[in-house]
Parts: sequence; C-alpha cells; structure tokens
Amino acid sequence: MNTIEIIQESTPNQSTTYRAICGEKQALGISPGQALDELEQQLTNLETNTLIIIQRFVPERFFSPLQHEKLQQLMNKFHESQDNQQLLSREEQQELEELAAVVQILSGINCEI
Repeated sequence: MNTIEIIQESTPNQSTTYRAICGEKQALGISPGQALDELEQQLTNLETNTLIIIQRFVPERFFSPLQHEKLQQLMNKFHESQDNQQLLSREEQQELEELAAVVQILSGINCEI
C-alpha cells in the first residue's frame, strides 16, 4: 500500500501551497488536489489501495498557536532541507520530533472527544 501525505505550507509571501509526498517523490500545488495530481504523474504502478493523509496544521485547544507556528516553520525547513539534500540542525530535529510527538498524542485525545 502506498501512503501519500499532503501538507499545507506557507511561503514567505504568505501564499499557501501544498506538498504531496510519497516516499522519495514530492510535488507542489496550489491545492491539495493539484499537488496530488502532480505527484501521481511521477508514480508508476500506483497500487489500488492508497492511503492519503492531509495534514491541516491549525491551532486548537490542546496545541497553542505558538506551537502550531513553530511546527509549521520546522516542517517547512525540513522539506526545504530535504529538497537541498541537507539535514536540520540537531536542535531543530529534536524540537520537530518533540512537537510531532505532541501532535501524535493529541490526535488520540481528539479522536476520543
């Protein structure tokens, strides 16, 4: 089964783009659908069972706007560094992992509410 992740990104000029990711392949679009369409053109032998995850990083009651903004910045920097075949600093990687762990915990809480 293929997994395609679609993430919303903000550009420096405050416009929104979407990045679709499947393994090593990535595509950008001005909507989640456009990013997905662009990515599908790169894939070969796409399985019929595909899981698509759309991450909408928005502040909510358990995740502060400051945490949301920092996570968005780190995710953008992470994808830029991957595009340039670079790594995040150790501190940035640790902070990203900690925020991602919080998101994972909160996703379970939100499902129970």
